[in-house]
Amino acid sequence: MATKTLKSENPFSDYGQIVKGIRFAGRKEEIRKIQNRVLGEAYGNIAIVGMPRIGKSSLVWNALMPLKDSLLNKKNILTFVYVGRIANSTDFFKQILYQVLDEIEFIEDYKEYFLHLKSLYESILKVEQSSFEFDNLVQKFFKYLKRKGFKTIYILDEFDRVADWFTVSRFQLLRELASLPEMQICLVTVSRRTIIEIEAKSYAISNFYGIIDELRLGLFNDFDIIEYWNFFKLFEIDVTEEYKNTINYLVGRHPFLIDLCNYEMFNSFLLQNLSNFHSEAFNIESELKLTLFNNFDKMINLLREEKLYDKALQLIIGPIYDVSVVDEQKLLKYEFIKQVSFLEKYALLRRGFITDKNKNSVSYICFSDYFTELLNLKYNEIDYWPLWKETERTVRDLIKTWISEVFQDDWENEYLMKHHKSENRQKGIEKLRITRTSSNKKFGNSSNHLINYTFPSDMYDLFISTDWDWFKKVFGDEKKEWGKKFNLLAEIRNPIAHNNNEFISIEDLSMAKKYCELIVEKITKWRAQ
Repeated sequence: MATKTLKSENPFSDYGQIVKGIRFAGRKEEIRKIQNRVLGEAYGNIAIVGMPRIGKSSLVWNALMPLKDSLLNKKNILTFVYVGRIANSTDFFKQILYQVLDEIEFIEDYKEYFLHLKSLYESILKVEQSSFEFDNLVQKFFKYLKRKGFKTIYILDEFDRVADWFTVSRFQLLRELASLPEMQICLVTVSRRTIIEIEAKSYAISNFYGIIDELRLGLFNDFDIIEYWNFFKLFEIDVTEEYKNTINYLVGRHPFLIDLCNYEMFNSFLLQNLSNFHSEAFNIESELKLTLFNNFDKMINLLREEKLYDKALQLIIGPIYDVSVVDEQKLLKYEFIKQVSFLEKYALLRRGFITDKNKNSVSYICFSDYFTELLNLKYNEIDYWPLWKETERTVRDLIKTWISEVFQDDWENEYLMKHHKSENRQKGIEKLRITRTSSNKKFGNSSNHLINYTFPSDMYDLFISTDWDWFKKVFGDEKKEWGKKFNLLAEIRNPIAHNNNEFISIEDLSMAKKYCELIVEKITKWRAQ
């Protein structure tokens, strides 16, 4: 970025909170859908669903809350409820009643209504929790409101929380309040999970989800991102395409994470008193790096809870062996993954082989290139296929043992000297070195041992096959057969051949499983002897 005058106040200091006013960018289509669903005489309920920090609460706030006063003058009560602060279902219903009283208490024209509703509310407080009488009084409260011409609109933020304490009967009561014409309150829920997933936790049979439309909120679209960057003009800052590309590489079009990066960048230039913003000054280190990792982990934890994390890894890293179409569509709706061509993915990860058949096929990466590379780097820590993980770790440890017996301290250069006539082995080692350097540069705490960056094809072609006299002590005398086994494992492991819509065949997967078990067995037995 290049700037003319840089103000001392950081405009992104509110990141992580509900973004309002001029700071709220884009989402025009989503706002239109919410208002069309909620406002007007024929109105319905809507659920806003999406990843953590994607801007769900900010969207609902900006779609409805600026209209609060004008709506109240028309007997439309709009209120924002933080469900995450509520401890149980009884308190939930008490809270939504109290919110109505709080909104109309000081409006002179509504004084008569307030007094009657307050009397009902006080009666409810005296009733035994979750009793038949409690439910009847709650319904009576809203029947009175409806008969007096009031429409009550609730924004229920962090609605996921009700899954912890809503029973079937509580979902049924809320469904009746929101659907029966004689009461018909309007619900705008905000949650990470869908309503059907939240309701399923209580084994509800009321089909509460059936009365609620759904809006899946994802990343910024093309129009949103243009409007977002236009905000900088208010501070007389020119944002270069180079800088935008840097942010896009790090966090994609994730609203909160873009704000986080710009907050740190703005602070950096204020502290350093620099006169020009530029991409090179963006240092992905220390606190920012940790914060990015922590926020990414929160997304991953949500996927784990929904049993989607290993599915995402299969689609992004491979191999695919048990991803369903439903899993794929959920991840696409969350926008945790996005479709790209194989060529795009190869340019990012540089693994596998390009063929005429796969170069234009559909594959997947994470919502940002940086996080895709991080997942790729973290592959060895991923427990989505324990046997596979154990096999790769066991073979790597075996190769390290071989290295310690055959070479000295500077084993990499000794290896290159020994195989100086083999162009393929020279290139193979250089490729591993480039991967190691890139990983250390981007992530700092990566392993320095070159073997940790190998996969089945590297393991066999660069090491095991080069000294079969040593390795046959472990595997036996059938070098050609073991070459075939490692070649099949390399094929299965290859994230290109199987990272499209095709799945690994049952036959290949079964064979690979047998090979993995055999490899682990052979190495374990050899070590024991």
